[in-house]
Amino acid sequence: MHEYIFNQINHFITFDKNEIQKFFMKDKKEQVTDIDTVGFHENLVNILQGNFNSEFFSERSINKEEQVIDNIKELLKKKTQTIRNDILNKYLQSENLHVLMSNGCSMYAGSKAINAEDKQEHNMLLESFKFTENVSNQAELEAAIHGLANKRPEQALDSLYEMYSYYVNVIHNTPIHSDLELLVENFKRLFMKNFVLTVNYNINHLHKTFLKKLVSRGSKVKKANIFTLNYDLLIEKTAEELGIHVNNGFVGFHYRSFNPSSFHLDTHLQYSDGGKTFTKGINLFKLHGSLSWIFDNNKPPYGISEKQFNFEKLAEDEDEINIPDCIIYPVQSKKTYSLDLPYSEMFRQFIEFCHKPNSTLLVMGYSFLDEHVNDIITNALSNPDFNLIIFSYQTKLDMRLSPFLKGLIERSLEDSRITIFFGDLLSDFQYITSYLVPYPNVNNTEEIIHETIKRLKSEIVSHV
Repeated sequence: MHEYIFNQINHFITFDKNEIQKFFMKDKKEQVTDIDTVGFHENLVNILQGNFNSEFFSERSINKEEQVIDNIKELLKKKTQTIRNDILNKYLQSENLHVLMSNGCSMYAGSKAINAEDKQEHNMLLESFKFTENVSNQAELEAAIHGLANKRPEQALDSLYEMYSYYVNVIHNTPIHSDLELLVENFKRLFMKNFVLTVNYNINHLHKTFLKKLVSRGSKVKKANIFTLNYDLLIEKTAEELGIHVNNGFVGFHYRSFNPSSFHLDTHLQYSDGGKTFTKGINLFKLHGSLSWIFDNNKPPYGISEKQFNFEKLAEDEDEINIPDCIIYPVQSKKTYSLDLPYSEMFRQFIEFCHKPNSTLLVMGYSFLDEHVNDIITNALSNPDFNLIIFSYQTKLDMRLSPFLKGLIERSLEDSRITIFFGDLLSDFQYITSYLVPYPNVNNTEEIIHETIKRLKSEIVSHV
């Protein structure tokens, strides 16, 4: 079932047997079974996407007609009305709205889950590693590196860093550390190729919907702040296509340099009658760095510059894959790297913004595995004026649930400031943008649009 915790009470999004009778092509004499009902809810995401390839569907007579699927979608919209009206519409109008987005929000565009269990090229790179010449303890060292192929990418890269540092700074063994340096570079290159550069920047319709909803909140609230752990440039490209101003901490035109004080700047349009309106925009904080960042000591005060990319050619030539140094790679020691500049400055801004009055943080696509990010969320909850909305792909019973999220779930049962949505439907970026996050005054807007279209159609027919 699709579940969420709001005001210390568990709520469920469920369909009864009568509502799914037509989908299973059963008449009144042949009732929908409990097994059918459970399977329907477990496969609801696939049903909405028109994906009927699972074993559950192959064993049943399914009505795939567009009218039947549309009816399910309309029912889902009604069942999530409470979420839109009573929960998210209220919090989206917070004076200070913040969004934490991670990898789960880019997967529809081709980004890959870093901790996926499938064997990838970086696994095979480690399994096949051999030193270029004979070195001391060669068999043991190679066996240790081969063993890293069974670990998550962040664990493997962490161990490679430790090995490399040991042979550079302690043993001073040039043949070994030269081979390890090349291995680390190749590992990074494959990581970028298989997890980051897989993004198709032409597929950004969900980002468009989400950003349009963020900037349409009205002129009485401040611009939203997006804090992202992703390296990709989907937000930047999408905002530019929509004409939405993005303040990402860089200033300058031809030569852009990082200056976080710019996050506190705002712009407005001044009219001849003396009135003014603030331009639509967002603040964007790339907490782990970005594909577009480069180190440049000639760009004070932080020595970080920004370059532009041709999105169509970003991953065309495997030999020319960009290996950015100005990002925090997925290693277990990320907390240590986050204390360095410029990352420490952005995390400081994260803390500062979350402590502003009437603040709400929406968390999407994040697995709560980064200790330094979790620390900030814990710190923010000390602000009595802070509300936390979590979209968790995992359920409460998932064995892989992070200890930190387990703690938040327990706390949510007595802390009404924490709302948590569970499961592959309510936490999917597509359904967050399509069903859960509303446009301001969405009901009036939809009614006006609907009536306008009806009127235009009638006028066209009358003139034919």
